[in-house]
Amino acid sequence: MKLFFIKSSILSIIIFIIGFLFYSTWLAQYYHILLPIILVFFYVSTNLVHAYLLKVAVNSGTRFTPKYMAVNFIKMFSYLLLAIVIAFSVKEYAKIILINFLIGYIIFSAFEVVQFSKFVRQKKE
Repeated sequence: MKLFFIKSSILSIIIFIIGFLFYSTWLAQYYHILLPIILVFFYVSTNLVHAYLLKVAVNSGTRFTPKYMAVNFIKMFSYLLLAIVIAFSVKEYAKIILINFLIGYIIFSAFEVVQFSKFVRQKKE
């Protein structure tokens, strides 16, 4: 878990720096205060979900797959609800916020799947 936390922190810092560079230069007119908050949201939620999935993977054995699927469904549904709420709350920046939300979802989900796959492979060996 500690290694995942370190890697996700590095990933978040890299995304923050890239976002800062883009939104302080070319995309300055599209910047909204929610953008760094979205990054923090994905960072925290990814770490919490990963910690829970590691706990489930170690303790549940054969019941792991249904729990993994349920957690990911709940996570995706929660993200969708949050994205809808944000889109209706900040209508003038909805497009850019939703694009950033989608990019954050893809990056952090891919990162989590890759890291969790490595954990499962190591556990099998």
